Amino acid sequence: MSMVKKHIIISVAGFIVLAPLLLLHAPGGMAPPSLAAAEGFSSREMNGLIDRLMEETDGVKRQELVKLLRAYPEDEVGTRWLDLLDGAVRVSTTVRVIDGMAEFADRRFVPPLARLLVSPHYAIRKSAARTLKKTGDDRLYPVILGMVNSSNPVHRIYFIEAMNYLYDRRFYQSLTGLLRDDNKSIRIYVINCLKENRITESLGYIRAAAMNDGNDEVRIAAIEAIGDLRDGIGLGVLHATLNDENRDVRCESVRSIGRINSFASVNALSLRMAQEDENEIKELILDILAGLGRVGDVRGIERVLRTDAQQGLRIKAAHVLGFSASPLALAALRDGIGDTDFRVRAEVCNSLGNFRNRQSLAVLLDVLGKEDHVYVKSAALYSIRRINDRKSLVELFDFYTEEKDPIFRELLRTTIREYIGRYI
Repeated sequence: MSMVKKHIIISVAGFIVLAPLLLLHAPGGMAPPSLAAAEGFSSREMNGLIDRLMEETDGVKRQELVKLLRAYPEDEVGTRWLDLLDGAVRVSTTVRVIDGMAEFADRRFVPPLARLLVSPHYAIRKSAARTLKKTGDDRLYPVILGMVNSSNPVHRIYFIEAMNYLYDRRFYQSLTGLLRDDNKSIRIYVINCLKENRITESLGYIRAAAMNDGNDEVRIAAIEAIGDLRDGIGLGVLHATLNDENRDVRCESVRSIGRINSFASVNALSLRMAQEDENEIKELILDILAGLGRVGDVRGIERVLRTDAQQGLRIKAAHVLGFSASPLALAALRDGIGDTDFRVRAEVCNSLGNFRNRQSLAVLLDVLGKEDHVYVKSAALYSIRRINDRKSLVELFDFYTEEKDPIFRELLRTTIREYIGRYI
């Protein structure tokens, strides 16, 4: 082979190897074939990472995939997400795409995600709203206004749903304005949204709804919101709705009063007991008063102890009466000693110990002489020890000499020894 031919062969071989480097400087900036192939491989790799991110549920691994994707051109990554969103058919797939988009702050995502705020599928609406909270901008504003002003009540509800994630002070008037909507469900949605976002400046609207709305379901939602927002000023409203003719309104009023948990409600709750016939509400009131350790007017509670058929309510009434220093409470407890249920009698004895006077001591000593149930006698003895009157020592010794039950006899002996050591 001639030297010329060898040179040509070598040159051709060299061109094949060096061509990519030579063409980098080719006129027009055309990428060489080998670079185009490399770029195609990168796109496939990027798409694979996006597919993996959509399927990954582990939070740490998801962030690792996000970090890898951020090494790719932002426009290419964003375009891929938009293509996936446009092509998604199943709800679950759409949600996974939207959740993936939330990791990338691409402004192009805003319009298509905003349109999904009126999707018929709650999961899609929720995912879109959460993603827009991270990536949204003012282009959302006209979309949101279109929803709130829609003649379709469903779209107005979707607006309120979106506000749970996208609340902006600019939407305040639009949101509270829907409290005048003819649709009761919309008014309830608004109240719950104001509550969930803890928009305390709206409490005046909520109190007004609790008092004046024409629908009891709306009033109940507003009453619940007053309690959840711990609106102390709203206690006046709750004290009024506590006497509503609707038992569900009364019940929610008591629950909200309990959440606020203020001594200012003691008398209102106590007075309600004199009229209340619903056992659930009576129990709620007694639990609140017991937690506060206070009682106002005792007549309603006295009525429960004397006449209520529910043994559990009589026990709670006996307990609550122990927080009162009134003669009426003491008289009711004295009568409660004759209750047919030993647990009620025991609770009466426990409450009598709170009075710490000679009248309650006399009743308790009488119990030791007449009661057969050791549980009740033990409660009476513990209350006697709390009253701690030295003059009871002799009577306690007399009971000890006659007691047959070995356990209670030992309790008496221990008490007598304490009294002897303290007073003699």
